[in-house]
Amino acid sequence: MHVLVFGRTLPTEKSGSLGLFEFEQAGALAAYARVGYIFLETDSILTTRKIKKIKENYRGIDTVGYYFPLGRFLGKVYNYWRFKFFKKLFQEYCDLHGRPDLIHVHFPTMVLTDEIIDFIKDRGIDLVLTEHWSWIQEKKISEEQAGILKHAVSAAKTTICVSRALKESVQELIGNKSDEKIRVIPNMISDEFFQPYERAEKPDDGFVFTFIGSLKELKRVDLLIESFQDLFQNNQSVKLNIVGDGPERKALEDLVNSESEEQIKFWGNLPKDKVYEILTGTDVYVSASHYESFGVPFIEALAMGIPVIASSRMPIVIYLDDNKGVIFEDDNQKDLSRKMNYMYENIDNYKADQVRAGIFEEFNSDHIARKLIAIYSAVPPSSHLLGGARHLSY
Repeated sequence: MHVLVFGRTLPTEKSGSLGLFEFEQAGALAAYARVGYIFLETDSILTTRKIKKIKENYRGIDTVGYYFPLGRFLGKVYNYWRFKFFKKLFQEYCDLHGRPDLIHVHFPTMVLTDEIIDFIKDRGIDLVLTEHWSWIQEKKISEEQAGILKHAVSAAKTTICVSRALKESVQELIGNKSDEKIRVIPNMISDEFFQPYERAEKPDDGFVFTFIGSLKELKRVDLLIESFQDLFQNNQSVKLNIVGDGPERKALEDLVNSESEEQIKFWGNLPKDKVYEILTGTDVYVSASHYESFGVPFIEALAMGIPVIASSRMPIVIYLDDNKGVIFEDDNQKDLSRKMNYMYENIDNYKADQVRAGIFEEFNSDHIARKLIAIYSAVPPSSHLLGGARHLSY
C-alpha cells in the first residue's frame, strides 16, 4: 500500500510543533506501508519571503513540498494559487515516487480547497482525513471553511478526529450527527517520551512547573503567570518554564513582575529533543488553556511519569485520575492557584509508575499506526489505476 500524507509543513526547529503531528505519524506508518509526504505552506509574505521547493528524503520519508508567500485574506485568489501549486506538487511527487493508493490529509479545513478535494476525488484516489484544529472544536471557523469541511468529509472514506469533543463539533458543523465514517483516534506520542530517563539536576528544594504550547490568547498563559506569581514570587526555589512562541509573547513577558523575572523563563520554540530535556527537570506540567482539540504535551508529560494540571474543558481529562494529576475549573484563577499549590505541597504522593500507567498502551506510535493501517485496509480499493506507474499525467 502506498500512502501519501498531506500535512501543513515540515517540522523544523524554526516551525516548532507546526507539521510535527502529521510528519511523525507518517514516520510511524512507514513500518507498515510505503509512505510519502507532501506539504504546501502558503503563509503570509510577512512569514514566508520567497518561493522555496523541497524535494528530498527527509528523515527517511520521501518528501515534496513548497513554501509559497500567500495569505488567506486573498480569498478566491488564494484558492486559485493553492490549487495550482497543489497540482504541480502532486504531479512532481507522482513523477518521482509513483501514484499513491490513498491520500491522508491532516488539518483538512486548513490545507484543502474545494478544487483540491475534487481533484483527488476525480482521480479515484481514496481520501482519509484527520482533523486536529481547535477552532473547529469551538466552532470559530468561517462559513467558507465550514463548507470545505463538509465537502471534505463527504468525499472522504473515513474522517478521524483526535478527541470526542472535536468529533461532536465536526458532526454539528456538517449537519450530520450520525455519520459513522467519523471516528476518534488520539494523537500518538513519540517513542522517546516512553523511555527511562535520569532526572535533570536541581537544588534539593527546587520545584519546576512547565507549560508547552503556542503563546496565543486561548492558551491563557496570562492566567498561569498570574497564578504562579500570586503563589511563588517570594520563593525563588520554584520555577516556571514557558516553552513556545506566538503573538502574545511580548505581552506575557511584560506581565512578569520584577520579583518573578528570575523564576519565569520564556524559551521560545524548541526542537523535540530540547523539549524532552526540559521535561526531565519538570515536577508538574501545567496548562491553563481554555480549550484544545487534544493536548499532546499533557500526554508527553504523563508518559514520562510527570503529573499534570489541566482545565476542566480539556479533552485529555478523560485520561486523568487521582494518580495522574488534578483538574481546575476553567478560567478560574483562584482554583488554578489552589491546584498549583496543592501539587507543590503534595508532589511526593505522585509516583511515576502510577502517573504513566496505561499511557503507553493508549498512545504509543505503533498502536496508532496499526489503527490507521486497519482503516486504510478497510477502504475499498479504487477502480482507477493504482500502483507505481511513473511519468504519467495524474
